[in-house]
Amino acid sequence: MSTPLMRLLMVPALGVLLLTTACTILPPRKDMSQFFILSPQQGAPEATHANSQRQLSLGLGPINFPGYLKRRQLVTRINNDQLQLSENKRWAESLDANFQRVLSQDLAMQLNTQRIVLFPWFGNPSIDYRIEVQVHRFDTDAANQSELIAGWVIKDGKTGQELFSTDSNISSAVSLTDTAGSQALSNDVNTLSVQIAQSIERLSAAPGKVASQSF
Repeated sequence: MSTPLMRLLMVPALGVLLLTTACTILPPRKDMSQFFILSPQQGAPEATHANSQRQLSLGLGPINFPGYLKRRQLVTRINNDQLQLSENKRWAESLDANFQRVLSQDLAMQLNTQRIVLFPWFGNPSIDYRIEVQVHRFDTDAANQSELIAGWVIKDGKTGQELFSTDSNISSAVSLTDTAGSQALSNDVNTLSVQIAQSIERLSAAPGKVASQSF
């Protein structure tokens, strides 16, 4: 093989070698991911069912989330028709599952009961009231406000009769230390639990009647 031809063949081979070497000496990229969760309320509840001789039994679910929230990235609302997904801030678990669990814990404290089953449940548990929730919005915005918009229904746990339904529009200020807005969103879930608990209190105080409270 002639020397010019050998040189011509060596040029691309040398380029590949240099590229491979450069890739091996680059430092690994640091993972900047941060993970967050919703958390239940702390301290004394705003409403209790402490005077009851029997703990209420609740069935919580289904809780339905819109498609834009079925992701791990935290979502910030830029305006009514624009969302921004965080590059490094993520939920540590599915947001709908986290939401359901925290709402259950908040309701347990509000109503002083540990008898709460989460949808889907199996068998035929004895349930006094069933709560179904349709979440329409659950995010923070560029003005450092969180917002939870949801419709919810309370049904008779035995017959399935609808006893009360309403919509809630709840908002909280996002503090400077609340870098992901998770604390403000947790506060919104807690406020929702207060509203649901108040309606259940009214229903249990007057069995057979439909609650008239609205939010």
